[in-house]
Amino acid sequence: MKLSQIASQLGLELRGDGETEIAMPAPIEAAGAGMITFAVGRKYADALSKRAAAAAIVPPEMASDAPCPVIVSANPAFDFARVLGLFFPPLRPSIGIHPTAFISADARIGENASIGPYAVIQSGVSIGRNAIIHPNVTIYPNVRIGDDFTCHSQVSIREGVMIGDRVTVLNGAVVGAEGFGFVEYQGAVARIPQVGTVVIEDEVEIGANTTVDRATMGATIIRRGVKLDNLVQVGHNCEIGEFTRISGQAGLSGSVKVGKWSLFGGQSGCADHVTIGDRARIIAQAGVHSAVPDDGLVGGTPAIELRTFRRMAAVEPRLPELMRRIRALEQRLEK
Repeated sequence: MKLSQIASQLGLELRGDGETEIAMPAPIEAAGAGMITFAVGRKYADALSKRAAAAAIVPPEMASDAPCPVIVSANPAFDFARVLGLFFPPLRPSIGIHPTAFISADARIGENASIGPYAVIQSGVSIGRNAIIHPNVTIYPNVRIGDDFTCHSQVSIREGVMIGDRVTVLNGAVVGAEGFGFVEYQGAVARIPQVGTVVIEDEVEIGANTTVDRATMGATIIRRGVKLDNLVQVGHNCEIGEFTRISGQAGLSGSVKVGKWSLFGGQSGCADHVTIGDRARIIAQAGVHSAVPDDGLVGGTPAIELRTFRRMAAVEPRLPELMRRIRALEQRLEK
């Protein structure tokens, strides 16, 4: 593909030889002949100059002194992602319903759907246009799904779940299983019926083997644009605000409320009924037991303000030596 074609499809300014042939995109550390890469700022200028990349996507301040033809972008990382999409378009199975798929007679499937082998779509299901449902997906009764839905193999979507437009669910995820609710009674443990549902708004992505539990009553709500990594657990009655991202192996206990644009590191977790504000950042392996304010940045277990946590972590390896010194001082004082 010629560099001018890439710039045209991106709708961005080209500086340099538009006839340059681009064979593939590559990260800056691996870019070579025939490859297009990107740099997000001047701190990558030296790395770009040391590579033989055929072209680069750069911010305006790097365009004039770049060592190769460039496409000028206000957000090079985003536009490089678009280039990846040009060279590696997502898998789109052919339109149609595989003969081994089971679709209930009263299910409604929108136009241009692709439904793979052994998929099961049960009674009362409604799915919008352009759905891609890969093999061995199970959709329980009375599920409502919008347009441009993509669902990968081995996913289970439980009864009564509501899903918006342009939602992607990756392999093995379970949406709408019973929440973890039990009550002790007469020396035993009885399950509390989980009679609520799950609401997934538009443009959400749910990672592989992630689980989103249905509410005890009401709804577990995943707001627009939320991205859940693989192996994330969302407990019953949680609400996750718009564009929040949660990394792998993180978990939210029941009734956690998370604001907009928050970030959770891997293996972080929240105790039940905790409220997390907008734009909060929870670092990896943090254990949150109390509310985090808007723009909060916390780490550790129990989670505390990050600068305090880092000072404590710096001291921790010295504790054995500090204890020895304290004991020595105590012994001297006793004398």
